[in-house]
Amino acid sequence: NSVEDEIQSILDFRPDRLGHALLIPESLRPLLASSHIPVECCPTSNVMTLELATHVDGNLVQGLQHHPQLEEWLRSKYPFSISTDDSGVFHTDPTQELLLLTMAFPKLVTCSKLKTIVMQSLDHAFCQECVKGRLKEMFEEHFTALQ
Repeated sequence: NSVEDEIQSILDFRPDRLGHALLIPESLRPLLASSHIPVECCPTSNVMTLELATHVDGNLVQGLQHHPQLEEWLRSKYPFSISTDDSGVFHTDPTQELLLLTMAFPKLVTCSKLKTIVMQSLDHAFCQECVKGRLKEMFEEHFTALQ
């Protein structure tokens, strides 16, 4: 089908990063998993645009638990970042998105896992390596101060 062909072409192209990657058919998920193309995940936006919370009285936490791939990414150590999308529309920020993630998957997103997600997201940031290095140092200092 044309949608699968288009997604196949995108994955074959091997972009530096994918935005959302929500509608990848089951048949192509193994290809995504083996590609290790980082995915930019925006929890609140994903829940709202896929209407994942409609069957749980609009509860964002429970809606995120129905995300089509996020739990698998968390379990498999797939490279992804937690981001915001249309933060003004969805009234969210990076801190709230990370909090939502920890509330939706408390057994999977420990303090250590949260640090890993944040630090590894810098690996696929679109900026110079020297900027990534400085950001990693800053975040490491903040995480150390929290302990």
